[in-house]
This record gives sequence, C-alpha cells and structure tokens, in this order.
Amino acid sequence: MVILGSPGRRQHFGLIAAIGLMAALLGPRTAVRQAQGQSPQRFDLRIENGRLAGDLKIIRVQRDDAVEINWSADRRTVLHLHGYDIETIVDAGKPQTMSFTARATGRFPIETHGGRHTVVIHLEVHPR
Repeated sequence: MVILGSPGRRQHFGLIAAIGLMAALLGPRTAVRQAQGQSPQRFDLRIENGRLAGDLKIIRVQRDDAVEINWSADRRTVLHLHGYDIETIVDAGKPQTMSFTARATGRFPIETHGGRHTVVIHLEVHPR
C-alpha cells in the first residue's frame, strides 16, 4: 500500500517533475528533429580570388539546425566562423566541410584569415 506522503511517492513525483523540466528546457522541437533524423542544412560555397563566388550574401538557419558548409577554393584559403570559433583550411582542389549545430543565435561573420581578414559571408542563426 502506498501512502500519498511516503518518501517513495515523493521521489517518484520529483523524478517526473525533473523530466518535465528537462523537456521544457530542451524544447519539444529539438527532440522531434533528433528523433526524425532531420538532414543538415547544406550550403556549397566557392572562394575565387579571395571572394565568395555567386550572389549569396547571408546563410540563414534556425537555432539547433545541423549545418554543413562545403567550401572549395581556387587557392589555399583559411576560413574562420566567428562566434563558433571554427576554422577550416581549404586547399585548391580539396574541398572541406564546416559542420556544426547552430546553437548560438545572432549574426556571425565568416572571414578569410591570412594576410588580410576579409568577411566573405555572414551566418544568421534565428530562434525557432
């Protein structure tokens, strides 16, 4: 027989409350996306003569998205994603991928590093 005020019953309710709090903090969408195995947001970008080829100026994703930026370049290029502190070295003919989960929201420059630091594109991470 379980008495409502018994220690075992209180521990059970405490565990349920803790699980509920964790679910609220993590957000239902995160759990659903992970369960569904949502594919990453992919972007194929090329650096030519130190500049981004094409018309894309901003990469827009949502918080908790998996992101893959596939880089190619006509010469050795060091790329740095500020705010996430990810650096990728791309050699001519050897594409490289920046992979990460977009956890921090805001606008973050992606720059070439080396002789000069030049912003090639911005990453915008929007809240869900």
